Amino acid sequence: MSPPESPPLILLVGMHRSGTSLLGSLLPALGVPLPGDLIAGDAHNPEGYYERSDITALQEQLLIAMGQWWPSEAGVLHRPEGWLDFPAVRSAAESLDRHLAQEQRRQLGPWAIKDPRTCLLLPLWRQIAAQRGVPLKLVLSVRDPAEVMVSLLQRDRRAAGMTAWRAQRLWWRHNRALLLDAADLPLLVVDYGAWFDPSACRRQLQALGRFCLEADPMSAALEAAADCIRPGHRRSRRSRAELPQALHPRLRRLHRALQELAAGPPDRERRQRRLVRWLAAPGRQQIPPIAPAGRSLRSQLIHRRASLAPQAEVGPWFDPAHYRRQAPGLGLDHDPLCHYWWRGWREQRSPHPAFEGDAYRLACRNRGLTVRGAPLRHFLTVGLAAGIPPSPVAEPRWMAGALQRQALWRAARLEGLHPWGAAALALEGDDLQQAVERLRHWQRQGFSADDLAAIAAAPPGSFTLPAALLPDPPPLPQRCRLQVLGTHLHDWQVHAWLQHAPLPPGFSLIEEQAPPEAAESVIALVLSPLPPGPASLQLLGLALLPWVFARAEQVPLLRRLGINAQPLEPGVAPNGWLAVEEAEAEAARQLGVPPAAALAGLAPILAFGSLGAEWERSLAPPIWGWPEFDDLAIETPQQARLLAAWLDACNRAGIQLVRLEPPGSERLLRGWQALMPPSDPAPGWLPPQGFVAPLSAMELQGELRWRAQGAPAPPPVQTPRPAHTLLWAWQGDASGPGGMVQTPTAAVCISLHNYADRITAALESVLVQSHGPLELIVVDDASEDGGEQRCLAWLERHGQRFVRALLVRHTGNGGLAAARNTAFRLAQAPWCFVLDADNLLHPEAVAACLRLAQASPADIAVVHPLVEVLQDGVLQGSDSTGAAPSLISGRSWQRCHFLDRNLLDAMALVRRSAWDAVGGYAHIPGGWEDYDFWCKLMEAGYQGVLAPQRLATYHRHPESMLATATHQRLRLVSRHLQQRHPWLQLSLAAGPEEGWTLA
Repeated sequence: MSPPESPPLILLVGMHRSGTSLLGSLLPALGVPLPGDLIAGDAHNPEGYYERSDITALQEQLLIAMGQWWPSEAGVLHRPEGWLDFPAVRSAAESLDRHLAQEQRRQLGPWAIKDPRTCLLLPLWRQIAAQRGVPLKLVLSVRDPAEVMVSLLQRDRRAAGMTAWRAQRLWWRHNRALLLDAADLPLLVVDYGAWFDPSACRRQLQALGRFCLEADPMSAALEAAADCIRPGHRRSRRSRAELPQALHPRLRRLHRALQELAAGPPDRERRQRRLVRWLAAPGRQQIPPIAPAGRSLRSQLIHRRASLAPQAEVGPWFDPAHYRRQAPGLGLDHDPLCHYWWRGWREQRSPHPAFEGDAYRLACRNRGLTVRGAPLRHFLTVGLAAGIPPSPVAEPRWMAGALQRQALWRAARLEGLHPWGAAALALEGDDLQQAVERLRHWQRQGFSADDLAAIAAAPPGSFTLPAALLPDPPPLPQRCRLQVLGTHLHDWQVHAWLQHAPLPPGFSLIEEQAPPEAAESVIALVLSPLPPGPASLQLLGLALLPWVFARAEQVPLLRRLGINAQPLEPGVAPNGWLAVEEAEAEAARQLGVPPAAALAGLAPILAFGSLGAEWERSLAPPIWGWPEFDDLAIETPQQARLLAAWLDACNRAGIQLVRLEPPGSERLLRGWQALMPPSDPAPGWLPPQGFVAPLSAMELQGELRWRAQGAPAPPPVQTPRPAHTLLWAWQGDASGPGGMVQTPTAAVCISLHNYADRITAALESVLVQSHGPLELIVVDDASEDGGEQRCLAWLERHGQRFVRALLVRHTGNGGLAAARNTAFRLAQAPWCFVLDADNLLHPEAVAACLRLAQASPADIAVVHPLVEVLQDGVLQGSDSTGAAPSLISGRSWQRCHFLDRNLLDAMALVRRSAWDAVGGYAHIPGGWEDYDFWCKLMEAGYQGVLAPQRLATYHRHPESMLATATHQRLRLVSRHLQQRHPWLQLSLAAGPEEGWTLA
């Protein structure tokens, strides 16, 4: 018993802008589904395209791969010989077959697929449908070529450089190809114009229903289909006088013939056969150029003389607009092509942006050929087949590498002429003239860094064709010479990465200094970012190699430059390159390194490199280290391979490898990423990690644990607001000048926590301030050393010097931010000078800063003085010569200075209303509350000014919060700040990327 026949697949075809989308909207109303994910509507097709996104993308990419992207100049060309055997076509056929197989199982009745591109690829559909046993039917939508020309110019003039003449040739190409390739398939022709005539519309709908369903459609279905027709969407009708170019007579003849078929004459089959014979006649593959419309004697003379000169079918190799730019005096009634055949070639005029007559003659002469007559004719008849470059931008070796490139070469596509052609077109918006100029510039000077960045960021659609031009590489030979971009074989990282290339068993490298071998093969590794400038010229050589391997993140850019790069993937099984015979023993002898397996039992963490003497003194289990790793001498490629093998063995053994201050070469090549992981890693084990200074042993272990947990983001900060009790208060009743009661114009706000031995000195520095109406607010943050009692005793002796003074105590420790916020809330003065209990103010600090503040604009929220630094009581920077001490807080208040660090100490005069506007200080675990506060002020639009005088003293000592908390958790603090203020660029917030990013 034979299997049931599959329901027919109806292909909705026709030239673009010919009503195929309208046709697609009618079939579902008649009961014929168009399955799949359909492309949505836009300004050009408001009701939708009714095209399957997967099929449309597949056919679009295939035409591009064949060098015949439909809207381009190459879209008018006939398909190349043997195109069904092209690798790209075979690959597309497999994908199309899968789509049809899936849909064939789902459909129980007639179903349809709409795509105008099918006109150009119908033999492929017939081949697959025959293999699947799927009957095909064709519905050809035909529209007046004048309307199609206008519509294409409106939509594709900018996107594809559409011209009126190209639009006419595309209409001819699509309809002719479909009619010739349809052969014996059932075909129904529908006239787009008939949809807008009521009587013709109903007759055409009935014919469409009968053809698709093999039965008369029901009246309700006909009415539903008729409702889908929107006359308002027919927007491209023009009078003959309004057309951008007169229609070619052949188009008018073919259009009339197709309209007659659409009318359903009784002898339709006979008419169709006669039409096919006419289209298949010699000379009908393309429509010839229209003779000049001008009647001037000169135009007629040019046309006559050109007809006497030897010519050739130019196809896409003649660009009239380009030619006219070189001959500005050429009249509009003169045909540029006729002018070229007549005398333009003698005047060295170029027929195409990628064709130069002198350069072509020289290339021919180098091959022993003589060019007689027009160089373009010789190129079209001889040069194309011989692979002779038409200009310096063409690279024959690139063209010879794949059949698709040869097709693009014939189609005058820049992508087929040079591996960088697609990139040049992408950056120039498909402007061929500008793209050629850019390509010539690259050939002379290489790529700039901006060029490479722009190519990497260009839309993927610009590089669909280059991807199709890169064939799968053949198997690697047993012996090759290795070319490495950016380094050499003495670098252990090369060997670490090489273990991930698909090397055959027994593979060996030709030594760098060895003389060239006969027919030797070359493979290339690209491990570093692509170099800009003249060094990038070597990328052309890579495009000519069949084997190029690169780190995965480099592959997309390389492929956009025509380089057939394949990714090196550390996650896959290695090829055995590092399985050197007696590697462990040889590494011990030649490099002085211990056996990795034995070391694994001793060193849970192994750090390579040094962060200075303090780091080296702190080395102790569980952290082991090799501070002099960077001084290891590698004198031969074999030693580099041994080092890579030893590092790989350490990593496989489960030792946690840590690289301290990775040098530039390791940041570029990322060789540590190429090491293989343990087969069964212990919980918490990580691939090799990078760190930069400053770093303590305790912070290193904490950071490794944090990274092993997946590097979670820090939780939102919570700023406590503890209750407080009043310990001492004073409100002065002294009168100022004129008998008025004084109110404080500035406050000094001191936060105190366990600084009993230092608070008195801080208070004394406030006591001697020259500013009169001063307020003092001291907040004790639940000290445990009696500091609040010392403060109380001092205030009882000196507190009446101030206009107002308060001492309050938090009922529980809230942190530095909470203490400052309490002080600001209790203050009455409009300006508050922040002072920590272990620092000092100079006598003029408040007066000088307040004077500058009162003279500044309202958006000035901070006045910051220069601050001297004392280390355990000794001025930083002092020496026996009496050099000035170091100063901090001297940078101007500009956002750029705050990007990567805090350069402003908390000791500054702050506008209290600005403090309130930004929500005060926030509690940052570990410190940097002042840095966060400055960032909040900047984000709110506030500014600061410098008081250019040394007015405060900062004490650097082992008990400070900076030493005991912040410096021990710099990375955690940095992550908090970076999360809260994304515009910051804190290197220690980089997480797992720390140490590997380029400066």
